[in-house]
Amino acid sequence: MKRLSSITARCLLSFLVFLFAGCTPANNETAVNDELESKEKVMTDDTEKPDGAAALKVLERTVSIGPIGLLPVWQGIEAKHVEPGVRTMLAEVEASFAKLEAEHSPTWTGLMEPLERLEWRLDRVIGIVSHLRSVKYSDDLQAAFDAVRPAYVELANRFSQSRAIYEGMRAIRESDQWDHLNPPRQRILTESIVGMERAGVHLEGAAKTRYQEITQKLSQLSNDFSSNLVKEEKQNRIRVTDVDRIAGVPLPLLTLAAQKAEEDGMQDTSATSGPWHFVVNGVNYTAVLQRATDRSLREEFYRAFRARGTTPEFDNREILTEIIQLRQEQAALVGFATFADLSLAAKMAPDTAAVWELFGKLETAARPAAEREYSDLVDLMRAEGAVEAENPQPWDTAFWMEKLRSKNYDYDSEALREYFQMPRVLDGLFALTKKLYGVEIRRSQETAPVWDDSVEFFEVRRDDEVIAGFYMDPYARAGEKRGGAWMNTVVDRSLLLAEAGSSSLPVALFVMNVRPPASDGPALMSLGEVRTLFHEFGHATQHMFTNIEEGGASGMNLVEWDAVELASQFNEYWMDYKPFLRNLTSHFETGEPLDEDTLDRIIASRNFMIGTATLSQLWLGKTDMALHQRYGRHDTEDEATPFEIEREIALMTIVTPMLPDESRLPAFRHLFSGGYAAGYYSYKWAEVLAADAFGAFREVGLDNEVAVRNVAERFRDTVLGLGGSLPARDVYRQFRGRDATPEALLEDQGLLLAPSH
Repeated sequence: MKRLSSITARCLLSFLVFLFAGCTPANNETAVNDELESKEKVMTDDTEKPDGAAALKVLERTVSIGPIGLLPVWQGIEAKHVEPGVRTMLAEVEASFAKLEAEHSPTWTGLMEPLERLEWRLDRVIGIVSHLRSVKYSDDLQAAFDAVRPAYVELANRFSQSRAIYEGMRAIRESDQWDHLNPPRQRILTESIVGMERAGVHLEGAAKTRYQEITQKLSQLSNDFSSNLVKEEKQNRIRVTDVDRIAGVPLPLLTLAAQKAEEDGMQDTSATSGPWHFVVNGVNYTAVLQRATDRSLREEFYRAFRARGTTPEFDNREILTEIIQLRQEQAALVGFATFADLSLAAKMAPDTAAVWELFGKLETAARPAAEREYSDLVDLMRAEGAVEAENPQPWDTAFWMEKLRSKNYDYDSEALREYFQMPRVLDGLFALTKKLYGVEIRRSQETAPVWDDSVEFFEVRRDDEVIAGFYMDPYARAGEKRGGAWMNTVVDRSLLLAEAGSSSLPVALFVMNVRPPASDGPALMSLGEVRTLFHEFGHATQHMFTNIEEGGASGMNLVEWDAVELASQFNEYWMDYKPFLRNLTSHFETGEPLDEDTLDRIIASRNFMIGTATLSQLWLGKTDMALHQRYGRHDTEDEATPFEIEREIALMTIVTPMLPDESRLPAFRHLFSGGYAAGYYSYKWAEVLAADAFGAFREVGLDNEVAVRNVAERFRDTVLGLGGSLPARDVYRQFRGRDATPEALLEDQGLLLAPSH
């Protein structure tokens, strides 16, 4: 998941991840209600090389779908609009900002509101372009973005380092006005002041110049890191011609690989006879590693996938090394010993010691289980006479895990796809949301502008009144859509965006990479993909169900990064509740739900290999934290490289095999282009919160519909409703009446009393 809040309310480094945020033009124009078809015609009439005003008009064009306004007209935006349109917008925003610096009055309406409008406009245009780079990538679009990125970063720096704005904010806080501000406004103001201090507002002379140079360079490096992975995926192939090598690979993947071979110029391609050109992405990697019986094919895929970001043309190793060094230098400039300390200053965890303490508790509980799990894998290899039993390799682990899962729980994860049709899964998810939170979700009856024909737009209703909307982009598109899954915002709930006296309706989007459906049927989802859907929709609920009308603190704005996964991970827990899981299933041919025994086995398997999975997450989290505490500092004698640090932690943490020269870092988007630097621990921190939160539902009995609804309403009104209007710890205490502890998570995962092997 990714999301963005106010420039001045957060460290600039987080802002420069270029995440998508909903914003409004500075003049707060009314959303256009003309027919979409006529809009498209207007856009096609633009000149081949539009001037800045015309291009900006395309970038800022909006439509309304019923009461939901400010929806971008995605299809009309082309690479040719980006550079002239963004440059025009930047010039207009810069001029308005200069005027605000010179003429503002130190009041909420005289300073904070006009500043918020400017930030929204800036975020809006850049966010639209950034989103399209993620889902409709082209070299032309990337080049256009690269051309305007330095000017954008320069203006963002100016926002975060303006002494005039900073002093104006302090004047508000220190005046009698403070006591008359509501809690959301007080928190927005406080976090804005602190955020500007972390972004170097006090720096002068050479230090200020160097800080700005580093910010520009970090922006470029982060952009290069991500672009390299997209470009590499677009080009990289594993080509297979021998039919014996594809044994066990699911037919839908073979169909896609044959289609890709045809696109690459091969003749007479066939899903059953080849040739097959596999894109090296997460969808193919996971399926081949779990299912292919040909060990050499698994090895080829493993090596290719783990080599991402290291090939000469797309090598990210020097990039990530420089990124960490520059982060450490920038943290030192604003008074922090390490970048990790700077990162945690804006998070729920009180300090790095608390993070390492959590790592230690979880590792102590998980290690005995992980050692037992790996031993069981090797025992199964030996029992089946597998040659790899004597020297297991990393490309064997997932394959034998799948075999062990099938042996222990007697279900085939690939065959289960036939029961998880995406339309049925969505209906089940929406039914749960209605049951918990009293809202109905419907596909929009009006045509909403989308960026791809596979994208759908939905509206959310409470008491038959529309309260929010969201886009869903479900399917993988090799070469134009980056891997993974994420949620972003399109429009915030905000009084300043309102058109008729009430807050604007929030709009979210979430993106997945599910296998595209066959031409004659629905998309069929794996259990993991269903869980991912629930995860991303959980994020969307926090954005859409917010009660806060101040845009700077509504939804997920100002929610601490290590608490923002709470809503998403909480939503996953419902998949382990049998009556609900049953309701998600329907065989794509017969319509029959899964039988009771299989449902029981699926739920029983929810903690399968949990020790191994926990150690894997801890390895990544510990590596992230260690890198940003140890590497690139000038005040220590630690000379270990990032890759040596990663390897050192891997050898201490994980129990499954890995290659001697293997590194996750060159393709680790979360750390180097995704905003999770010195924050990857957030997944485990929030997992503790989510398990503890779901415990409140278990305590009243999941079958007690009235009690569950009461708890859900409290969850909606606090965790989902209060957004960043209060610190996350205070919000959680309002819901639970106390702080969360790891015990609920460890008990749920069966790790509290895990015996030594």
